[in-house]
Amino acid sequence: MRICHLSDLHFGHHDTAVADALGADVMAAAPDLVVISGDFTQIGTEREFQAARAFLDALKLPFFAVPGNHDVPARNMLTRLLNPYGSYRRHISQDLEPMLALDGVVICGIKTSRRARAELNWAHGSISKGQLRRLESRLEGTDPDALRIVVAHHPLIQPEGDVQKPMRLVRRADLALQTFARLGVRLVLSGHFHLSYARSHGQIPAEDAPTGLTRSAAAPILVAQAGSAVSTRLRGSANGYNVIDIADGQIVLAVREWDGSAWQVRERAKAAAEPAGVATPTGAS
Repeated sequence: MRICHLSDLHFGHHDTAVADALGADVMAAAPDLVVISGDFTQIGTEREFQAARAFLDALKLPFFAVPGNHDVPARNMLTRLLNPYGSYRRHISQDLEPMLALDGVVICGIKTSRRARAELNWAHGSISKGQLRRLESRLEGTDPDALRIVVAHHPLIQPEGDVQKPMRLVRRADLALQTFARLGVRLVLSGHFHLSYARSHGQIPAEDAPTGLTRSAAAPILVAQAGSAVSTRLRGSANGYNVIDIADGQIVLAVREWDGSAWQVRERAKAAAEPAGVATPTGAS
C-alpha cells in the first residue's frame, strides 16, 4: 500500500506553481490513498476551501483528512463559535474523525483543533481523554492483524535540535502516545510545525505487544511529520510531503521536498515490524 501524506496546504497563502507541481508529483506517485493532516486553508474562508477542494478534485485520488486549526474561521467569531467546521464539512468531508480499513491497514483520524481554548493562543491543539476512549472503542472491532495508523494535525513529538520557531505539542501528547502503544498503533501522521521529520517513540512493553503485522515487543511507534505542502509560510524548511510504502512487514517513508524547480527525495526512513526494531538513517531518529 502506498500513502502520500500531505499537510498544511494553507490555500489562500500558497504558491500556485508549487501546488500545481505537487499535484502532478502526487499523481505520478500513484498512491492508494492521499492523507491530509489538516490546515487546508489559511483563515478558513469559503474561497480558500473552494481552492482546496479544486486541488483535491484534480488529483482524482481517494483521500483521508482531518481538520487543522486554520480550518476554523479566523475572522468570523460568531461562525467560529457556533459552526466552526461548517465550511470544512461542506467542501472537504462531513466526518471530522474518519476511520478507514484498506488493504490490511486501519487508519483513524483524531481532531486536535479546537474552536476556542482557555488561553490566548487558540492555535494550540488538544486530545481529550474522551477521544482516546473512543479511539480504543473504534479499534476494538477491527482486524487485529491490520497495521494501525493515527492521523492528527498537531504533533506528538518535537523535532531534534533547534527550530526556527519553537512550537507546543498537542495537549496530552504523552498520554496519547501511551494509549497508541497499548492499542498497537504503529504509525502516527501529523503536521502543524511546517517541518518534515520522523522520530520513533519508546518501546512497547512485552505484555502489550500487538499481534499480526506489528508483532514485536521492540517495535516503537513511528511518528512522521509532514512539512508544509504548498504554503509560503515556511519555517526554515522547504515545502515537503511524505510518500509512505507499506509492504512485506515494513514501512518505508520518503520525504519529498521542493527544490525550487522540482520535487526531489530528501531522505528515507525504514521501520520494520520485526524484532530488530527500527533502522534510523541520517535525519530520522
